[in-house]
Amino acid sequence: EYIEKRTHGSNKVLVIGAGVGGIKAALDLAEAGRDVVLIDKAPAIGGLMTQLDRTFPTNNCDLCTLSPHLAESGRQLHIELLPLTLVERLEGEAGDFKVTLSTRPRFIDLNKCTACGDCFNAFPECVRFTPGLDHRAPTCMRYPRATPYAYSVDMDKCPDVERLVQTCRAGAILPEDPDRTLELQVGSVVLAAGATLFDPHALDGYGYGLYKNVVTSLDYERILSASGPTLGQLVRPSDGKQPKKIAWIQCVGSRSVQEPCLPYCSSACCMFALKEAMVTKERFHDDIETVIFYMDMRTSGKDYELYLNRAKQGFGIRFERTRPHTIEPDPGSDDLCVTSIPEGQWMPRREVFDMVVLSTGFLVPHDLVELANRLGVEINGHHFVKTEAFNPVATSKAGIYVCGLLEGPKDIPETMVQASAAACMASRRVAASEEPEEEEDIFPPERDVSLEEPRVGVFVCDCGYNIGGLIDVGQIVHYARRMPQVVVSRMIGHGCSRQSLEEIQRLILENDLNRVVIGGCSPRTHEILFQDTLRKAGLNKYLLEMANIRDQD
Repeated sequence: EYIEKRTHGSNKVLVIGAGVGGIKAALDLAEAGRDVVLIDKAPAIGGLMTQLDRTFPTNNCDLCTLSPHLAESGRQLHIELLPLTLVERLEGEAGDFKVTLSTRPRFIDLNKCTACGDCFNAFPECVRFTPGLDHRAPTCMRYPRATPYAYSVDMDKCPDVERLVQTCRAGAILPEDPDRTLELQVGSVVLAAGATLFDPHALDGYGYGLYKNVVTSLDYERILSASGPTLGQLVRPSDGKQPKKIAWIQCVGSRSVQEPCLPYCSSACCMFALKEAMVTKERFHDDIETVIFYMDMRTSGKDYELYLNRAKQGFGIRFERTRPHTIEPDPGSDDLCVTSIPEGQWMPRREVFDMVVLSTGFLVPHDLVELANRLGVEINGHHFVKTEAFNPVATSKAGIYVCGLLEGPKDIPETMVQASAAACMASRRVAASEEPEEEEDIFPPERDVSLEEPRVGVFVCDCGYNIGGLIDVGQIVHYARRMPQVVVSRMIGHGCSRQSLEEIQRLILENDLNRVVIGGCSPRTHEILFQDTLRKAGLNKYLLEMANIRDQD
């Protein structure tokens, strides 16, 4: 075991959890000049949001929204990222905490790993990967823009360590990688460890785990996602056929006093179901019937009621106010019979569906309850961290702040707001760090193109179904190729992926391009990624133009 001690000062903030809330808090702190240690128990940062397909109420692609934040958190000078890391102990008081962290071995040298996939192809059983639904496909990393961009190996499951080492052409396998313990001083702590989803296996009446076509809302997100096991193709698990009729059942495991259900509302589940049903109808229109069984549609966010009205009036989603009792197989097929008592009636009704989606709520797992106890912060009766109504990010222990799902059930926009609030409070406990010595510039000198004739490169993203399923990307590429001064016109798949960015950089250098046009997502979320790519190729970042073809109707 390797032990490192850093006890020379407490001018840092520890952020526990690198989901979307933890990343936002870390970025805000870094922007304010505070040094941050960002830890997560997973091999890659991003949390639950990396497994989703879209976010409400804009229905934007999740990875498209999150990727720029992931890239920024990876390059911020003030942020030290520690994946596979847990808090063992915390001592001291606000302004002067002593924290002991333990990091599990990754068995991969992050500086050498190129994420080529050779190790996974040879030993797929050794890769740590749990994205939901299909535990190995289509990639052995958590998502296409995983940060850190490297694999993680479980040596206990490797049958031939010597051959695994030989498989890696980059020499990145570290079979003797030790456990690490780090002791450091911090001035404040931000708890952003998130929560988990209710497991419906315990509910006998719904048949989750028994019937293949009964899935959770997260399973359904993985099916819809372009980075998921079916590459965004909507097919049901039992036979790979496209479903024609899908039901969503709300409040599964929530708002019930029956064990093991949760008595509270999880706040975001209604919007999850609306989003999934709308995206489904958006793709397939009248080819698929969508039905939502609900107790109450709780759409209590900005413009969320408008979102509900849009689902009813613009997409033709059917709403049934009832709580289904059982899900049973339809004899002779893989279809499912949902039994419920419609509102205002007394007799049960059975309706057949191709798939059923269970909307499950949030709960705090046992390991996070233990974490709260180790940190000395109080939790409420539902195991969420206790806060005050008019100070919702301050815990019972001075200097420790909380945001996101660990404070209580909420959606992504509210998590982001809380993360900024927690970062603001935490920054009061530490002074801004001295400006670091200017690091060696990672960008080459800019090329003077002022006297050159324009040489334009056009790169169009297809992003699976998100763009390629709605627009003929090949036709756009062919059209752009015939335009004056266009030297290169290419389709680049997921343009925000590391491989695509490297491909754009290579083509700029090989073809002496001095202008770049990107057809893809919104500049609001992705411009900085492509600007950096131009700078790495020696071009001024403002020689980039972006055409938003993702958000067009």
